[in-house]
Amino acid sequence: MTHSLTPTVIELSTPYLVKGIPIRYQSLWLLVRMAYAQQVEQRPLTAAAIRANFPKAQAIRMLISRAFAEFSRMQITVGWGHDLQADTLLLNPAQRSRGPFWLTIASLECLEFTQQGVKLAPVTLASFLGLPASALPRMGMIGERKGADYVMQDMRFWQHLTQGMREGHDGFARPARSRDSEPFFLAQQCAHDDFQQALALMKASLAWRRSDLVSESKQALSRFEHIIAVGQLASARPTFAAMAQIVHAWDRYTHSDIEAARVLLLQLEASTTLGPVVRYNPRVRFEYLNLSALLYKYDAMSEGRALRQESADAALQALSYALEAACEADSIDAVQHVAANIGWCLWLFRQLNLLDQPLAAVQTQAMRWLGLSEWICDRFGVGSASAWNTIFILRIARGNCPPEGAASLEVFRLQQPLPLAAAAAALQPFSAPFSPSKGFSNWFSWAQFSLEEYDSGRVNFPPLQLANLLLEAAWFCVFEQGASLSAYQIVERLRALLLELRPSERIFFRDALASVPLP
Repeated sequence: MTHSLTPTVIELSTPYLVKGIPIRYQSLWLLVRMAYAQQVEQRPLTAAAIRANFPKAQAIRMLISRAFAEFSRMQITVGWGHDLQADTLLLNPAQRSRGPFWLTIASLECLEFTQQGVKLAPVTLASFLGLPASALPRMGMIGERKGADYVMQDMRFWQHLTQGMREGHDGFARPARSRDSEPFFLAQQCAHDDFQQALALMKASLAWRRSDLVSESKQALSRFEHIIAVGQLASARPTFAAMAQIVHAWDRYTHSDIEAARVLLLQLEASTTLGPVVRYNPRVRFEYLNLSALLYKYDAMSEGRALRQESADAALQALSYALEAACEADSIDAVQHVAANIGWCLWLFRQLNLLDQPLAAVQTQAMRWLGLSEWICDRFGVGSASAWNTIFILRIARGNCPPEGAASLEVFRLQQPLPLAAAAAALQPFSAPFSPSKGFSNWFSWAQFSLEEYDSGRVNFPPLQLANLLLEAAWFCVFEQGASLSAYQIVERLRALLLELRPSERIFFRDALASVPLP
C-alpha cells in the first residue's frame, strides 16, 4: 500500500502514462473506470461493467490479470470483493475475476487525471470511458397527466390485463383461437396510451414464454420493441426499461443464443441509468438473478468448458440471492419458481460431480426445495398447471439408480430408488401436496395423477413437459408393476409424442426409453 502524498498522475492522451510509465489501454480504462465508479457513482466497479465494455474479449480473467500486474508495478493498490474494508493482502486471487473492484482509500486519494497536461475532475471522465453524458434518467412522466382524468378513464384495460396476468400465474396463458377472448389482446385494444400498449405486450411475452409458447412470445416482443422505439418510453421509466431488457435477454436465452442473453444482462448491470434499478428494485433483481443463474448453469453443464465447478457455485449463489429478492418483493410465485430451480440445479450439479456433498444428502435436500415449491403451488394457488415439480421429484427419486437401466426386467425391478417413506420424511413440513390421503401411495401414482389431470382437460402441458411426465410414469410403472398393460400404453404414447419434439429432444427420450426394459 502506498503512503506517499505524491500524486499519481494519469495522462489520458496518447501515449497513455501513469506516473510517467506507459500503460496498456485496457489497464488504463480499468483504473479510470474504478475511480469513476467510486468517486462519481459511489459504488465499486462490477465485473459486468468490464465485460460490457470489452464484449469481444475471450478471457476477461486475462485482461484483469494483466491490469493488476501493471497496478502492482505502479504501486496502486486495488482490491476485490464486497468488503471494501478488507486487507488486500488477505484476498483470494482465485476469486479476483468475479469482482467487484475498488481502489484503497490511499490509492484513490492520490489519483490525478490529466489530458494533454490539463487536470480533469472525476465527473468529466465519462466521455473517455464511453459512458453516457448523464447518468440520470429522464423522469418526465410526473406532472404530465391529470390524475383525476386518468383514473376516470374506461377501466377495461386493467380488467383484461389483470385477467391475463392471473392466467399466466396459474399456468393457463394461451393465445385463444378467437382473439376477442384473449385477455392480453383485449387489453391492447383498450389501451389508452403507448405505455399501456407496451405493458400488455410485455406481460403477454413473459406469460407465453413461461408456457413454452416461444413463437407467440417472440411476436409479442417484436411488437413491444416497435412501441418502445417509437414512443421512447425507456428513458422515461427506468424500471420498465430494465425489465424490458431482461425480457429481451430471456427471448435470446429461449432461442439458445446464450452469449447474446449474457451480453444483454451485462449491459443492463453496467448501465449507469438502469443498473441502480436492478440493485434497488427486488422484482427486477429477481428476474435478473434468475436468468443469470441459468446462464451460469449452462456454463457448468457444457462439456469442455473451463471453470465448470465455479460456474455451478455461481449459479447456486445467484439463485440464493434471487430467493431473497423474491421474498423482498413479496412475490410468492417468484419464490416457488426459484425454489424449484434451486432443487433441480442442486441435483444436476451433483450428478455431474460439480459438488462435493454426499449424493444421499443432495438427493434429499434437492427434494426439500422442490417440495417447498410444490407446497407453495398447492397452498397459494400459483403455478398449478405445471408438472415440472412432479417430474423433477420423480427423477431425483430414481437418481441413485444406474442411468443405463438393466439388462433384464427382473434386474431392473431390483433397483432401489429412494423409498416413498424416506421422500415423505425429506419433504416435511411441506409434504401435504403428496400425502397418502390424496392418493399418493406409490411413486407411479404421483405421475398418474398429473396425467389424469391432463387427460381430463383441467391442465394443458406443452409437448416437452408432457413427454418428461410420460417418461417418469413409464419408468415407475415398469419398476412397480412390471410389464403391465399400463406400462406398454404409456411407452407407446410417449413414442407417438416424439414427433412433436425437436430432433435433439427426441434423441434424449429415445435413449431414456432404451433403459426401460419391456419384453
